[in-house]
Amino acid sequence: MMIFDLVNGKRSAKEIARKSGKSLIAVLQSLQKMRDLELIIYKKTDGGKIIKKNNSIIYEKVPLLKHLSKSYFRHPTKLPVSQENKMSKKGVRNIKGVSIPVEKEILDICNSGEDQLYEFKRAGVDMRILSKEICAFANTRLGGLIFYGVEDDGAIGNADMRRQVFDQRLQNSIRNNISPALAVKIIEKDVVGHKIFLICISPWNQSDVYQFDGRVYIKHGTNVFVAKPEELKKLHSGKYVV
Repeated sequence: MMIFDLVNGKRSAKEIARKSGKSLIAVLQSLQKMRDLELIIYKKTDGGKIIKKNNSIIYEKVPLLKHLSKSYFRHPTKLPVSQENKMSKKGVRNIKGVSIPVEKEILDICNSGEDQLYEFKRAGVDMRILSKEICAFANTRLGGLIFYGVEDDGAIGNADMRRQVFDQRLQNSIRNNISPALAVKIIEKDVVGHKIFLICISPWNQSDVYQFDGRVYIKHGTNVFVAKPEELKKLHSGKYVV
C-alpha cells in the first residue's frame, strides 16, 4: 500500500500525493480511510496542535505500526481462535488451547489489546508477577498466552534476555511458587524486527486446582482475582468458572 508506506511523520498530504503520482483528492481519501482504521494519526505539537506544511496536514503512523511493512496489508489475517474437539469416549469434551499466532496475527492482537486470552508484559517484569498470571490462566477453560516484551498499550518492544535464560528463570519461579506442578511452553517470535517471547499456558485440565503462594487465582478478562469460595467449590468439583 503505497500511501501508507509514504507516511513518515514528515511528509504532508500534498507531498505524499506528489511522490505517489496520485491526485491530492485520492490521497486525502486514502489517508482518511487509514485514520478511520486507526493506522495513522495527525502529527501534533506537544501542545496538541496539528502540524501542517504549506497548509497541508502531516500524518504519522500509530506507534504500534511504525515499523510495519506495507506487505502486511496485502492479505487479510484472522486472529487465532480456540477450538473444541469432539466429545471423548468418556463423554468429556476435550478443549484445545489458544493457537500460536504468526507475526501478522501477533500484530493484530497487540493492536486489539489484552483480553481473556492474551496478556502483555513489558520486558524486565518480575518473574513472580509472571508466575501469578500463569497460575490464573491455568485455572481457566482455555488457558492463554502471555506476550513478554510487549507494553500494556500493545507497543512491541524487545525481550531483555536470551530465551534459554528466560526459560530457566521463569520455570524456576513457577516451580517455587505454583502448586501442583505446572508446565508451560515458551516460544520466541520475531515481530517486525523485535524479539518477544510467547508464554503458552494450556487449558485447565478440570482436575488440578493451581495455587500461587497458597492462594487460588483466576483470570477474569484482563484482571487476575483470588477465587471466591463458590468459585473454589466449582473448581474442586471439576467445573469451569471462566
